Amino acid sequence: MQKQLNIFGITPNRLTTQAQNLFSRAATKSKITFILLASILVSLNACNHSQEVLPQEATEIIVSTQTAIRQTYTPQLQLTGTVFANQEANLGAGFPGRIEKIHYPEGTFVRQGQLLVEMAGEMLAQAETEYLTLKRDYERVARLVETGTVSRQEYDHVKARFDASTAKYELARKNTQIRAPFSGVIVDYMANEGENYFLNFNFEPGYSSTSGIVRLMQLNPVKVQVDINEKDLASIRPGLKAVVRVDAFPGEEFTGEISLVKPYLSTRSRTATAEITIPNPDMRLKPGMFARVSLQLPEKSEVFIPMEAIYRDPETDYEMVFVVQNDGVQARQVQRVNGMGEMLVVTGIEHGDQVITGGKNRVQDGTKVRIVNNGGK
Repeated sequence: MQKQLNIFGITPNRLTTQAQNLFSRAATKSKITFILLASILVSLNACNHSQEVLPQEATEIIVSTQTAIRQTYTPQLQLTGTVFANQEANLGAGFPGRIEKIHYPEGTFVRQGQLLVEMAGEMLAQAETEYLTLKRDYERVARLVETGTVSRQEYDHVKARFDASTAKYELARKNTQIRAPFSGVIVDYMANEGENYFLNFNFEPGYSSTSGIVRLMQLNPVKVQVDINEKDLASIRPGLKAVVRVDAFPGEEFTGEISLVKPYLSTRSRTATAEITIPNPDMRLKPGMFARVSLQLPEKSEVFIPMEAIYRDPETDYEMVFVVQNDGVQARQVQRVNGMGEMLVVTGIEHGDQVITGGKNRVQDGTKVRIVNNGGK
């Protein structure tokens, strides 16, 4: 200090009393600041040391559980479908013509082979005349060929013309008289009596083509068509029982069984069409009705847990189940497979596992718990 003062030509002896007081106060303040900083550092170090040394108390969370159990049940597959006639056909003539006579009104039940519609007979009359003429020629030539008066070649020519005329006559006769190919109900006429019938290949969505004169449907039994997802196909086979409900008859159930599973899948929906045959003696089920179907699948033995054990993770949206093992919690991600009332079949749970039903929102993987009101169903 003395050397520094000498640089500026100042000596301690020349310092005034006021200057000496200023230096003294500055030194005192520096000492106080140092002491305060040291005290703060010592306090912080003591706090950190106390936190490291003191043990953290472990708390147990109280939960309630139920026991996952394996049981045998009959699973059901819920589907929707549409009612169709067991058989349907649009009947018409093989060539254009005038409709001469319609024998029954719409809604009439007719039996197989009954005459439904008669067409005008001009073409039939022409074919019949030609047929009868060639028939006489054939019979005469057949007698002459036996005596050798007519050659075998001439006989063959006459026989060929007669055979062609016979086929033409039979075709005209069949197309003039339209008969029921199976027993059913006349549901619609696409042409009226007295009109000229022409071939027309339009299509009505969900049904057959609209070409024809009369539409015939077999309504006892009926069939319900449903689409089966690819993952469920292994469980579906003909003979499985089905329960069908329709909006027209709330509260009523109609029972049937699968009669056909088509052997291919749609390339767009990846589903296969199955047909369920249902007796319909009173014909209350009508084609076009919307149907809700419950299919009774083969019996299975699987592990069930209560629905209230499911916890949905709000961050991942995954479904979880918390299982208690040795007083600790193990979180398992699960996926629903089937259900029966308030019980669920899920993946990842074994028979005998204690699943948390009460308090699941307060636990996580590894949490220590204490079980109360344990319900082992």
